[in-house]
This record gives sequence, C-alpha cells and structure tokens, in this order.
Amino acid sequence: MNSEFDRQGLVDIFVTEVSEALDVLTKAFHPPDGSMPPPAQLQSQYVWAHKIRGASALYGYEGLALMGALLESTLEEGISIENSLWPKTVEIFRGMVRSFESQLKVVAHGGAEDLSVSARWKREVDGLFPSSPGAARSEPAVLAADYLVPTLDAEGLSYFSHEAQEYLDTMESLLHLLHEDSKDEEATYKFYGMVHMLKESSSTIGFSVLCDVAQSVEDCVTASREGRISLSLNELGVIGRAINTLRLLMHRDDGMVVRLQQDVPEVTQSLARICAGEHMTMMPQAVAAIVPVTQVVTAVMDRSEESVGTEVESLSVSSSLTDEYLIPLLDAEVLSYFAPEAQEYIESLEGQLLRIEKEPDNSAVIDQLFRTAHTLKGSAYTVGFQSLGDLVHYVEDFMMAVREGRIKIVPGHTDVLLRSVDVVRLLMRRDPTSLDTLRQRYASVLEGLKHLDQAMIAQVEESLPGVYRLDASVDQEVREQEPVEPAKTAKGKTADGKVVEDREVIRVSRDRLERLLNLVGELVIGRGRLEQRLHMLEQLSQQVLACKGRLVESVHSFAEKHTFTLPTAASGSPTSPGQGFDGVSDFGSLEFDKYDDFNILARRIGEVTADISESMTQLSGSIRRSHDDMSHLAELTLGMRDEIARARMVPVGTPFTRFHRATREMARATGKEVALVTSGEHTEVDTVVVERLVDPLIHLVRNAVYHGIEPAAVRVSKGKPAAGTVYLHAVHRGNAVLIEVEDDGAGLDVEKIRAKAVERGLIRLEIARSMPESEVIKFIFIPGFSTADQIGDQAGRGVGMDVVKRVIESMNGRIDVESVRGVGTKFTLSLPFTLLIATALMVRVGSERYAIPLQAVREVTMVTPGVHQRMGERSILHIGEEAIEAQPLEQLLTQRNVAVENGKPVVIVRTAVGMIGIVVDELLGRQEIVVKPLGSLKPLERSNFGGATIDPEGRVVLVLDPARLLSRERQTAAVSELSVRATTSGDSLIPYVETSESKATERLLLLIDDSLSIRKFVGRMLESAGYVVHTAVDGEEGLRKASAECYRLIITDLEMPKLNGYEVIQGLRSREQTQQTPVIVMTTRAGDKHRQMALNIGANSYIAKPVEERALIQEVERWIGKDVAVRN
Repeated sequence: MNSEFDRQGLVDIFVTEVSEALDVLTKAFHPPDGSMPPPAQLQSQYVWAHKIRGASALYGYEGLALMGALLESTLEEGISIENSLWPKTVEIFRGMVRSFESQLKVVAHGGAEDLSVSARWKREVDGLFPSSPGAARSEPAVLAADYLVPTLDAEGLSYFSHEAQEYLDTMESLLHLLHEDSKDEEATYKFYGMVHMLKESSSTIGFSVLCDVAQSVEDCVTASREGRISLSLNELGVIGRAINTLRLLMHRDDGMVVRLQQDVPEVTQSLARICAGEHMTMMPQAVAAIVPVTQVVTAVMDRSEESVGTEVESLSVSSSLTDEYLIPLLDAEVLSYFAPEAQEYIESLEGQLLRIEKEPDNSAVIDQLFRTAHTLKGSAYTVGFQSLGDLVHYVEDFMMAVREGRIKIVPGHTDVLLRSVDVVRLLMRRDPTSLDTLRQRYASVLEGLKHLDQAMIAQVEESLPGVYRLDASVDQEVREQEPVEPAKTAKGKTADGKVVEDREVIRVSRDRLERLLNLVGELVIGRGRLEQRLHMLEQLSQQVLACKGRLVESVHSFAEKHTFTLPTAASGSPTSPGQGFDGVSDFGSLEFDKYDDFNILARRIGEVTADISESMTQLSGSIRRSHDDMSHLAELTLGMRDEIARARMVPVGTPFTRFHRATREMARATGKEVALVTSGEHTEVDTVVVERLVDPLIHLVRNAVYHGIEPAAVRVSKGKPAAGTVYLHAVHRGNAVLIEVEDDGAGLDVEKIRAKAVERGLIRLEIARSMPESEVIKFIFIPGFSTADQIGDQAGRGVGMDVVKRVIESMNGRIDVESVRGVGTKFTLSLPFTLLIATALMVRVGSERYAIPLQAVREVTMVTPGVHQRMGERSILHIGEEAIEAQPLEQLLTQRNVAVENGKPVVIVRTAVGMIGIVVDELLGRQEIVVKPLGSLKPLERSNFGGATIDPEGRVVLVLDPARLLSRERQTAAVSELSVRATTSGDSLIPYVETSESKATERLLLLIDDSLSIRKFVGRMLESAGYVVHTAVDGEEGLRKASAECYRLIITDLEMPKLNGYEVIQGLRSREQTQQTPVIVMTTRAGDKHRQMALNIGANSYIAKPVEERALIQEVERWIGKDVAVRN
C-alpha cells in the first residue's frame, strides 16, 4: 500500500470523526425553536470542541486546531461571559462552525487549509474578549470536606495505600527523566500507565478527589503523547505540584482541608489550561507557596504551638534558598567524577551514624564521621556545590564538637543527622521538579543542625509508615547510583576509612561491562565452534590414517611381488629406452638387477606411502598441539570472562547499611527493641543480582521486625532477652550465594496457616491434618494468603511473600523456610553469582535441543518399571521416599498428551510449585551458556522460556525457565509440592494434596487486572459471595491461566500490559476450552465505542468502574447461575 493511499485513508477517518463532532455542535448552537441557547446549556459542548482540536492537531492541520482551541476555551468559560456579550459570542460560534465545515470539505478533497480563516476568527475572539473569557468569572465553589477527606473502607484502603505510594514514587522518578528529555517516549508512556492505574484504583475504592486529580494529570500526558501540546519545564513543574497534592490527599488529614480546598482547584485548573495549550509561567512566589508533603506530615505528627512556630520559621528560611543555590550549574565532566564519590561518602555517613548511635563513646567511629564529613564538604566546595557543602559543614562542626568532648551524642542528634543525609541525597538528585520539597526539607534540616549544639532537638516520632515511604524515590535513586567498587581517596583509604591497595582506580559504566561480557560470551561460543571443527578435523585425520594403513598394507604386498622381479620380455622385442648397453645381457638374474617401468612404479608407490605416513604423523602432532592451544585458549577465555564478571561484582552487603536504618525505624514504629546483626557483607555477587535482591530482603527484614519479633514484655515473660535480633547472613556455596534472614521471634503459627488453608478451600481438612509442617508453611507463598485478621501492608506474612518468591525464582534462585514455634524463623535464599552466564544441562526432545539451568536441577534419573507407576492419567516416579510426578517435556511445551516411556532420561527440577520430573529423549551433557533475552517477539506459547543461547554448532537453543513450567493455579491447588503418597490398598496412588475439588471448580472465577487494589477489592467482593477467585496481573498471565484451568467465568480489564483486554478476549475465543466461557469486561472506559468493540469480539457483558458489589454479584450469577454461589 503506497503512502498516498495511506494518507488519504487517514484523512477520510479524520473528516468522518470531525464531521460527527461538528454536527453535534451545529445542533447545539441552533436550537429547534430558533432561540438563543443559554451559556449553561452550551458549556458542556466544550468536549466536542476539544475532540476537534485534538484530532486536527494530530493530523497536522494548524488552522483547524486553532479554531477548535478557540471554541473549546470560549465554551469552557461560557457561564462567566457577560450577558451583554453572549449573543455576539453565539454568532461567533455559529460562524466558526460554518468556516470549519467549509475548510473540512477542502481537506476531504485533498486540498490545503486556509490559515487566514483561523487567524480572522482569532482576531474576532480577541476583540470580543480583550483580557480573556475567564477574566470575569466568579470564584469557584469551595470543595466539600467529605470530598477531600472521604470515609473509605479500611481494608480496601490498606491495599490501596501501599499501591498508590508506589505509583507516586514511580511517577516522581519518571518526571525526573522527562525533565532531562521531555520527548522521552518510553518515560512518557510509563508515566501515563502509572497515573492511569492510580486513577482506576482510586476510582474503584471510591476516592473520588484522588481520581479527579489523577484524571487531570492523565489528560495532560495524553495530550503530550498525541502531540497536541509540548511539556516544558514549567508544565512539568505543575505536574510535579499535582503529585505533591496527590501525596497530601493520601494522608487524609482533616486538619489539611482548608489547604486542600485551595490546592486542588488550583492544580486541576492549571492542568486544564495546559491541556488547552496555554504555556505556564511558574512565578517564584507560586513555587515557594507549595508546602512539601514531608513538612505537612511532620506537622500532623506534632501539633504543638512550638512545632507550628518552627514550621513558620522554616518557611521563612526557605524563601532565601534560591533555585540556583540548591541546584547550581556544574560542569558535566566534573559532576560525573564527583557524583559517584559523593554517593560513597553518603553511604559511609549513614552507616557510621547508625553505628555511633549504638556506640556513642567509640572515638574511632567519631573520627571516621568527622573525616568523612570533612572530605565530602571539601569535595562539594571544590566542584562548586555550595548548598551541599554548607549543609555538610554543619555536620562537620558538630562532629568536631563531639570529637573535642564539648557535646555528647544522644539519639535525638542522630535523628537530625540522618535526616540531613536524606537531604544530601535529594541535593545529589538535582531534580528541578522537586525544588519545593527540597527547599523546605533543606531549611528544616538546616535549622535543626544549627541548634544541635544547644541541645534543642525536635523529638519528632517518625512513626507513620508514609514518612518512610516518602524517601522511597530517594532510596531508589541511591540504589541506581551505587558504585561498582569503592573509590580510593587521596590518602589511600575508602570513604569508610578502610585502607585499600595503593593502585589506580578508574570508573567503568555497567553497560560497558555488560557489552564486554556479551563479547566474551560470543568468544566462548566461537571457541566452542572451533573446538567442534578441530574435533571434526581429528576425526577426518583418523579416517585418513585408517585409509593409509590399508594403502600401506596393499603397497607392501605389491612391492614384495614386483619391486625386484625381472621382466620376461618376448624374444625379439625391442630394447627398452635407456638399455642401450648390450653387455647387460651377459649377466644372469642373480648377477645384475634389472628394472622395467613396472618395477619402478612399485618402488615409487612405496616411497609415496612412506611420505604420507610421515605427513600424517606430523598432522597428528599438529592436531594434538592445537588441542593444547585450544585448552589454553579456553582457560584464557574463561579467565577473561571471570575477571570481567568479577568487575561487575559488588559486595552483597552494599545495601546492608540501608537495612540497619530500616530496622531501626521499623522497631521504633512498632515500639519494639530490635537489633540487626549482619555477617558475610563482603560476599561478592553480580550487581544486577544485588539490585534485584534489595526489595525482597527489605520485605523479609520488615516481616521479621513486624511479625516475627515479639514485644519486649512478651519476650521477657518467655525467658528471652528483651531485645530481639534479626540476623542477615551471606555466604558462598559452590556456584551460588546463600543469604539467610533469621529472627529469634515467635516463629510461624503453623496451625493457624493450616486452618486458613482449609478455610479458603485450598485443601481438605482430613488431608491438612496429616500434612507435615514443612508443607503447610509453603502456603504463605500463595498470592493473597495471610493469617492476619486485618490484612494490610504491615499485617500478615503472606502479603507480598508471593512477590518475594517470584523475584527470587526469576533469577533462577529458590527460597526455603524453616520455623520453630517460639524459637524463630529462617528464610534461606539461594541465588546464582550472575544472570548472564549459567551452567546448563543440555537435553534433546525430538529434533530440538533445550537448556535447563543446572541451578534448578536436583538430580537425573531414568524411567524404569521399578520406579514408574501410572495414577489415572498421571505418571508417578518413586524416588527414595518421595513420589514425584513426571511429565514429558514435549507435553509441557505443546499441551498435547504424550505418554511417559520406560528407558527415557528424567530430569528432576524445582519449579514454582515444587519438584517435577521432566522426561526427555536424550541428555547431551553439561555446558556453560551465555543467556540472551528473547525480546518482544517471544511467542505467547513459549512463555516457559527465560532466554536463549547458541550452541557450538551455531544453533539457537531455548533456555527453559523451570519456575514457569507449571501454572500458578497448581501452586494454589497443590500447595508447592507435587508429592503424593501411596496407599496400601490397590495399585493406585492418592494425591498428597488434591489438585481441585468439584465444588471449588464450580465456583472458580478468574479476575484479570493490573491493579493490585482492584484485584484485592473486587476479589474480596466475589469471595464474600462464596466464589473461589484466582487473579492474574496482566493479560498474558490471564490467558496462560485460562488455558491451564477450567474457570466458570472470567472478568478482565481492558488496559493492561503485555496483552490488553481485547487481545485476551480474542485469545479466549480462539481456544476450544474457553470458547464458551463467559467473559465480563470491567473497565473505566464507559464509552460506547469501547463497549461495542468488546461485545463484538466475544465479551458477554460490560461493566464500568467503579463497580457496585450487588451489581457485580448479580451479573456473575446471571452468567453462571445463582445456585453455585455458596456462602461461607
């Protein structure tokens, strides 16, 4: 299809779309009775003008877009236009529509728009409204208090709060990227996704004001994505203020209603003007007027008159902190050297402060603190970062006073100093969109530092979890900027005072190291191919030697017969050439050797054979030496790979400092005494593993403090020390690293877990009673499983443990749990050194080869009649005291039934639901592979693969991801172990945990939505009605689950990652097992266009969010029947 045809087709679509909008406007401007339409009646028509403007701008018609913008802005301000001007205004409306229709006809026939027409109408509007249509509008109505601080369901809010905070943190990080490059399409798309999910989630739980503000932000981002507006620094600043307002709304504080009544309308109106194409001008007064969320939270925590006075004083100090002072213009090259060094000093300061709090009289630590602050201050002043230097200068002065014995450190001191470290982190981010927050926090900390030596310490209890989460984005930034290795200071010491080897150190970006490692991986593959070629050459050499042996034997036999025989020439035959001497005939045959050509040929063949033998001997020697050289090359290649991989290694203890502080803050928040003891901090792991490990470890440490450690009084009554201990230990074990998180708390309540599993219908009571504790504990890894009476982001060990397990398994690792009631709990994480290079077991199925990561392989065995037993359609292998299900790999990949044949190899691997035997055709041996990502073209049916590699023969080999071999429904239905036990009666086997129950199957529903709060909120509605609900986080997982389990009904969102709702519906209708399954679409898109498309492609029903519980249950009963909903 040529471009002209494409263009005309698009124009036709544009003309049709705009014509529909113009028809609506024409009818509105010309009432049937010929009267003058009132302003209130026309104001709502601005949406059609908005649609016209957006479409025109998208297709590049500037004049039409201008007229659309004029219509939109004037209609929006309709009720504020003076009555005397209204008739003239309506005439302008009607004339603009007529002009628009004329211009549209020209465009439809391939002509160009006339820009003078739009310019004329702009002059008309400007002449009618010299100041602007909105200049005379009245003050907006005051927003109601119950709208700004609504009463919400506590349980729904507990899900939503943590999720919303993550959305806001991500939005702030993405806003920082957009400030650097406002046309960053990927960052804009991700930002749109975050704010859209925040809007949907808030709408679902009934948080209308949050939904409305998020909608305004989404409209701006949508306009930017469609090219209708461009976001400059000022516009991004308004969006940053909107995020601060969203954070303020999240605190739901009645004391902030007056403030919110001012901020919410200002933010939404500013965003609306941005969408209308206005360019914002952020005045210094407006920027300074934005009170930061952290300050507001502090005020909420301490409402004394003194704290209010301090707040006012802090605000006055902040007014003197200019933008240029807080974020100075620095040389990019100098900053590239300073930033990593400063990050090391910041980490060192934080670690030393936490240590000095426990050892206030440790002079060595005090000296280290002073030197670190002094060095950071000097470096900051050297590069011109005065604000950072000034702040750290106060820290240095205080530590000097402590060093000289003039002040003794108390816990209140470390609180202020730690907050100053947080502000230094914010300064290092150099984010203009966070200037308001930075200015207030800088001023607040500066005042605290000034009064440290006067013992005027603000004893503010940071007990609100929201306060900790406010610094999540800063913590994320630090995690991204952690150095690969400590930089050497001028005195040959690291920032924490440890002496290091006196050597030159250069900084290399991680991306470059990854490229080098990839090249080494290609070298390893190339070396493997050379080894293969050399092996083939050796085989050919052996074949030639065998042929040479046969030749030598034949030549030897021929030579014996003919080399020394005389020819028997017939009498009278002519003399051979060269035999001109007649005297030879006088000698007998024994007196003189005579040769003819035949004798000479026999001798020459013997000589050539000897030459071949000598050459083959030399060739064999060369092949042997080549093997030696290849072995040496292999050692060099592996050595190079290990050294480059080691350059990517960082101590696993790099984030441990952050855990110390997190433990301290969480212990204070819960009123417990907890100490974190770490060991093995210098154990090195790939930096990617460390980065992905931070969040799971933080979650495990948080669980240990919140749910593992008992209050001091309870511990003392049990004979334990009042202070609890959390142990964090790392150690190398073979080709893996083990990380243990252990606490000496109460341990897991196994009986409560068992009862909860029975209550949720995950297992039958009689089976649960006989299940060992090690199996019961694995229920905590089921999504949404919790023993807490009230589930929230700080209640119930099951909440989030499925995420921890998923992250660990995504790195080809595993997590094990040990718990003794009253003694404590230990989580053991086993992870590979690196994710790029792995050792794999190569297998063959049919003509295809696959790689299985050796980390996931427990053992290899064979299918023999002695260990193989059929149980219905399942094959069970008896290995020791275990009974493990075996499935052919071909069946797992193709979903076709394949019989398990005796004599075939079986690989026992660890999957997301426990052990399983994978039956293959042949084992090809162990091989080191370089794992390459599959990219965006990975087919849905191949979702069992985690990557690909290239074998020595140059063929692409897919790498299996054992964690995804079985569907997650098996995890819910069969816990985590596919173990079974034999019965004494008959030859059949009884499953240890049954995979499903007939009643549960009748009530089994699938809910697909990318929002956690919606999955929890709606899932709770359905479960309370007696249904069993499985959830999926995106369309791809939902389709995979629907293929592996029989659901009575499926509920899906429309806008989701990986696969959207329309693609999910198409996938369901294309599969035989789900063609008749009812599908309900539940989305915020309430328009007829979205609804009709969903129904056309196979949806049975369509519900708009927010959904009402009774209506949802009635709709579900409508499609699967009321009798299956059994109330618990």
